[in-house]
This record gives sequence, C-alpha cells and structure tokens, in this order.
Amino acid sequence: MRMLWIVYAGLAPDGVATRLEALGAQSWTRLDHAHGAGARGRVEGTRAWPGEETIFIIVAPAARANAIADGIGAAQSTLAAGERLHVAVLPVERFQ
Repeated sequence: MRMLWIVYAGLAPDGVATRLEALGAQSWTRLDHAHGAGARGRVEGTRAWPGEETIFIIVAPAARANAIADGIGAAQSTLAAGERLHVAVLPVERFQ
C-alpha cells in the first residue's frame, strides 16, 4: 500500500478531483484552505502571503498509487501560470 499526498495551489481543485477519478483513484480525502511555506515562499491566505492550497490524500495499492502519481506528474505540464501541483508517495505499513 502507498499513501499519496497531492498538494495543489490554484483556482481549480475540482479539476484535480476529476483527474484523480480519470486515473482510477476510487477514494480520497480532500483538505481545503491549507497554508504553508515552500520553495516559492509562504502561502497563508493573507494580503502579505496570498493564496491557499488544497491537499488530496489517497491510500491505494502500490501499482495503482504509482499510476496515479505518474498521471498527476504528467498534469503539471498543463497547469495555468501560477498553479502548482506536487505529489508525494509514501509507504503504508498498515491501513484498516
């Protein structure tokens, strides 16, 4: 099993959900209004550090998780200016 953390910064998180469905993700958890900091600076939803991120969390068998991660990675080239999309794949020891 693998856990995917997908971090999307942009105005169309529903498009990410649609892409996940097309890639065979059967279930996920979506966390809206996430804030943080990264290579491009802070994202805190304020005037000083505008923007928010949406996090999608998926647990899936390794083969499916890798296919989803590859599909999300391919989507990065289609993003509009200012949008960002990152995916991390983590091992899962136990999931019930």
